[in-house]
Amino acid sequence: FPQRAARELLGSAGDLLPTIIGDHGAEFQSGDVRVNENVGLTSMHTIFAREHNYWVKWIAGQNPDYTDEQLFQAAKSIVEAEIQHITYDEFLPTLLGDHAISDYSGYNATIDPQIATEFATAAFRVGHTMLSSDIFRLQENGDESAFGHLTLQGAFFRPDIIMSQGGIDEILRGLGSSYSQAIDASVIDDVRNFLFGPPGAGGFDLVSLNIQRGRDHGIPDFNSVREAYGLDPLDDFSDLTTDGTLITKLTALYGDIDHLDLWVGGLIENPFGDAMVGETFYTIISDQFTRLRDGDRFWYEERFNGDFLDLIQNTSLSDILLRNTD
Repeated sequence: FPQRAARELLGSAGDLLPTIIGDHGAEFQSGDVRVNENVGLTSMHTIFAREHNYWVKWIAGQNPDYTDEQLFQAAKSIVEAEIQHITYDEFLPTLLGDHAISDYSGYNATIDPQIATEFATAAFRVGHTMLSSDIFRLQENGDESAFGHLTLQGAFFRPDIIMSQGGIDEILRGLGSSYSQAIDASVIDDVRNFLFGPPGAGGFDLVSLNIQRGRDHGIPDFNSVREAYGLDPLDDFSDLTTDGTLITKLTALYGDIDHLDLWVGGLIENPFGDAMVGETFYTIISDQFTRLRDGDRFWYEERFNGDFLDLIQNTSLSDILLRNTD
């Protein structure tokens, strides 16, 4: 977070994030410089800043002798714990299925929690195929906002929309009423041609960026990565997908499956078990998140116990949304 007014995070009118004057006028400031990238992301940053302030007030009421620094650090540790719990107990079971991550058995100092390049550069970019073109904005009764709905391409770096068009509540209602796109070889035009601008005027192709980034980082081909993770290599594109049209295109583009880019192959691979992703991405993502948890001596189940641990583990993302919006 950028700065704090003693115990709480600074905010602006409407209980929004603090603002600064940037290259394009007023913009929000948060713990990540990409906070203004799209209005949905900005809304989630705002929710967790409010959640921090909620806990500061609660802790101050229980501990009137705490200093501002103690209040800030205590609230910060709780919000960190909530995010860890939501990620591992709500998000990952949806993405990977219920049994991808083993039960927690304690901190292990021998485990390296660093981020694998194949995770950051390919596997966890699976979300790019799940994006929808529409960002709905809904009133409390479910009707369309008086300000109208948004398109993703029209919401890039537009913090002014939140500042001048009713804040974050209608955006969050719309997100909560929307479906993600399927994990497959299709990516919406908003990020295929209009990423941060129209074609020829700042618009990028996220697919091309992802593929080139993998090559720049030296990511091996799809089969080599499978073997590195202890999986059997696939013999042919037909082992990857049953879509005949897609197999024809892959054969024309790559010739042989041993030349296939990891990110492309991971999106196309048939789902593994009850996961939304194929075996390769399932293996990479579950390995990464297991190491991030088990190699973290500040993991929330190491820091909290008793009633407070129960409180965190019984807090859902919906709980946080409800208590930090109207």
